[in-house]
Amino acid sequence: MPSWLSELIACCRAGSTQVFVIWGNIYDLLVGNRDETATDSDGCQSIYELLAQMFGQRQLIMFYSLSSGLQFANETMEKFFRQTFLHQPTDASGAKPSASEQAKQSLGKTMSEQAPLAKLVGDTPEQVLKFLDKVLSDEASGSKVLVLDYAQNLLADNSHASLTDRLIKEIIDRWSRSNQLAAANSLVVLLTQNLASLPEDWRSSQSRLKAVRIPKPDADERAKRWAYNFKSNGVKLADDLNVDKLGLITNGLSLYQIDDIYRLAKTSGQEINLTSIKRAKQEILNNEFGERLKVKVPDWGFDYFGGKTKLKQYLLEVRDNILRGLTRRVPMGLLAAGPPGTGKTFFFECFAYECGFNFVEIKNPRSMWVGQSEEIMAKILAALDDLAPVIVVEDEADQSETSRDAPNGDSGVANRLRQMKFEFCSEPKRRGKVIWIRISNRDDLLDAAYKRKGRTDDNIPFILPQADEYQEIIEVMFARYQIPYQLADIATAVKAIQEKIYCTGADVEWMVLEADKYAGREGVAAVTDQHLRQAIADWEMPLDAREIDRQIALAIKGSSKSLRPDNWQAILEQVDSRSDETIYSAAPAVHPGLARQAVHS
Repeated sequence: MPSWLSELIACCRAGSTQVFVIWGNIYDLLVGNRDETATDSDGCQSIYELLAQMFGQRQLIMFYSLSSGLQFANETMEKFFRQTFLHQPTDASGAKPSASEQAKQSLGKTMSEQAPLAKLVGDTPEQVLKFLDKVLSDEASGSKVLVLDYAQNLLADNSHASLTDRLIKEIIDRWSRSNQLAAANSLVVLLTQNLASLPEDWRSSQSRLKAVRIPKPDADERAKRWAYNFKSNGVKLADDLNVDKLGLITNGLSLYQIDDIYRLAKTSGQEINLTSIKRAKQEILNNEFGERLKVKVPDWGFDYFGGKTKLKQYLLEVRDNILRGLTRRVPMGLLAAGPPGTGKTFFFECFAYECGFNFVEIKNPRSMWVGQSEEIMAKILAALDDLAPVIVVEDEADQSETSRDAPNGDSGVANRLRQMKFEFCSEPKRRGKVIWIRISNRDDLLDAAYKRKGRTDDNIPFILPQADEYQEIIEVMFARYQIPYQLADIATAVKAIQEKIYCTGADVEWMVLEADKYAGREGVAAVTDQHLRQAIADWEMPLDAREIDRQIALAIKGSSKSLRPDNWQAILEQVDSRSDETIYSAAPAVHPGLARQAVHS
């Protein structure tokens, strides 16, 4: 039995509340408490089948939504409902009714047995819920369950709530505290995909509503679903894959989405292999979360990132601890700071590849609509739990929110979003499952609470490449873009790049691509020394060199000491020595030392 179902059953038995909210992956195929030998759908059910089975001993199981109206788990329950609550005899005195009264009773009975329920109960939510309030409170008619499907559609946002919305909310609020419902052994279950779409006070610690989240299926459930699909023998599986490995690499997918991948492969007659799974998974996840999350399935590991050997060793150690289950040795979060172009985002994408994890870039959750920002953030955080294990990158983290001390006039939205992230990033159960990485050019602008241990355990400096790293970066760039090259004197090219001072890995990437263009213009297949030298000569020193030096100094001083480059003190001295105004104002492509000579001559 899945943990969420065990939690729901335990809370129902405890009787601490009469109203539950089931949210999350509710409209997927769900693994319930069925015999695992079941062959019809591998033991999977819809949420409706599962609830009907769970509450099968109750007298009434009712379902209500705006589109479907009032419905029941079976025809017997509907008949009982009509007879008990819709057909009321007009004379209870025992006297023989007149002919006209008999006709009225006969007509009333016919109506109660045959008329559409909307005509008898009501066709608006407030009418239906008012009627069902009496039904749920009736002790004589046995125990009952009401399931409110798409519960978020019953209520408008508080700021736009009409009198009807407030009435519906009041009814549900009262149910959660009702002694009458408890005495009648009645329960109410609200279904919604996103908990944040419900009123805020229902999510507070003081609320009597109990929220139970259904997560995406785990690796074992996914593997069993793959095995069930392959029983049909309609699709070929690549030799290097099996159902257990498929269960691991399809993390973040629902069982329905796994079925879709299988059916598409079966229809097209294609083999299921690692490449097709990665492509399908990225498309599905971006369609599902693309509004606020950019989900990637990384294609490259550390072999395609030049330099940063010390940092690679550190993160490979983190990976090994994750794979060994030693999550106490895994950081809750990381901060990567340094100038733009130093490869921060791509470095962690490579790390996700090395771990076999999903890689996600978070977008700004702010919305112009009242209440929407918090709802979007809650959806993002729930998605990250579903995608776990996952590497989360929050790029330009210093700009994603305003400072807590800055006046913003947003009615506390920024503070609420900040608190939601604080709580998420501090939860110990996520250690080793969700690694949150904040990236910034200016880490001094980040809220200090983000940088405290327990949320950000290590600060990693990303500064300009060291002199001995440039050759590796050049070779990696040629390999990444599959550019043929014939370099007889790469050392001369490396020396020329080193003399540029402010040349980042992104700049080397530009030089390699520019050299390839020169080769193309000459009609030759491979890049030569001459093409690369010309590209290097085309590069100009950035106009914001002073700011780059400032970012280098901040990144080193704010970083974890064990992760700094071995010569970090010398780097700081070099930054200080370049504080002479003549260096920053020199002609862009002229070496600073030559510029100083020109000024003094």
